[in-house]
Amino acid sequence: GHAAHQMDVFLESAREWEDRPLVSRIAIAASLSAMSEDDLVTETDHLQAQGVSHVTVRRQQAMQIQPARLLQILNDDGISVSSLGYCGGYTGSLNLSFEDAMEDTARAVETAMELNARALIVLPGNRGLFTLNHVQRSVRIGLQAAISHAGQYPLKLLVPTSSLLGDDRDIFGSQGSMLAWLERQTGSRVHPLIVIRGRRTCRLPQ
Repeated sequence: GHAAHQMDVFLESAREWEDRPLVSRIAIAASLSAMSEDDLVTETDHLQAQGVSHVTVRRQQAMQIQPARLLQILNDDGISVSSLGYCGGYTGSLNLSFEDAMEDTARAVETAMELNARALIVLPGNRGLFTLNHVQRSVRIGLQAAISHAGQYPLKLLVPTSSLLGDDRDIFGSQGSMLAWLERQTGSRVHPLIVIRGRRTCRLPQ
């Protein structure tokens, strides 16, 4: 079968881009596929030839290649990390206890900072059998802990606006006001990740 293609589309937000037209600020990050250092060198050379300047990275890739080496190879070809995915599961949806999910999030934040990533993808989890108040409290604590762990590093947290876990009981589905809820609970560090599904199934990075 065909591999799922993933892109991260965002606006350049650095100060030098602020006065430029909106269209010129649109940037697209390609999904990195290499799982070894040799493959990464080959892939980054290919991406550079295509004019790609941003990539999305999976945590498994960072662990396999090591963040410092991965970043060095990317930077040698003028490529930076747009986003790192993923962590979360504060409601048990990733088969982690709340405590384990919190610890995993801290590790993900550390990796994102090592890669100089602009954003970290967070999957809060679905509601399951919990009350909405319990779920919202768990998600709020998880997101706030991630922001706190990042400290002064300007890491953005990207939260999908719809469940990527194939579960219709997404915690924000019944709210209809996810963006307002996130802004009230976590401030401007959390941003929506709008997921667009085509004919092919949208898969999470493994």
